[in-house]
Amino acid sequence: MRRNITYNRTLGLVFLALLLIIYQVFTGVYSFLSPLVGVFFVHISNRFKYGTFDVYLAFLYLCFFELIHGFYLFSSAFLFIIFYYLIKPKIASAFESETWTIAISVIIAYVGLYVVNIFFSYLFDRPIFGFGYIYIFYISIDIVLANLLLRGSR
Repeated sequence: MRRNITYNRTLGLVFLALLLIIYQVFTGVYSFLSPLVGVFFVHISNRFKYGTFDVYLAFLYLCFFELIHGFYLFSSAFLFIIFYYLIKPKIASAFESETWTIAISVIIAYVGLYVVNIFFSYLFDRPIFGFGYIYIFYISIDIVLANLLLRGSR
């Protein structure tokens, strides 16, 4: 008998998405767990031109992150549009090393998300978000993880 393995990759991505949603819930409870925003931001910026299913799941993950942690919905998508079309080409031309490109992209993901949310807070006359020391820990964890997992995926 032959097994039908046509949808194994899609099923694997859906299973991974469910695990990441559970992980995201735990990041809301335990502050020492990194929300992996930088990792998914770099993944989306590397694979955006292909338009594959994993890019859409990564956008969904970032939207879920925004809902769990109290950020404005679609602020990461707004940041990504600005980053992908205006900032990423300049970073890629300025730095030859992929390690530095990934590191700067992760830093821009966290700091840019904070700046975009401050802008939306000002726009909607809401209280401004705080940027604590824990985000430096998140940035460093995401830089290491993104360099380990996403190096050479361009």
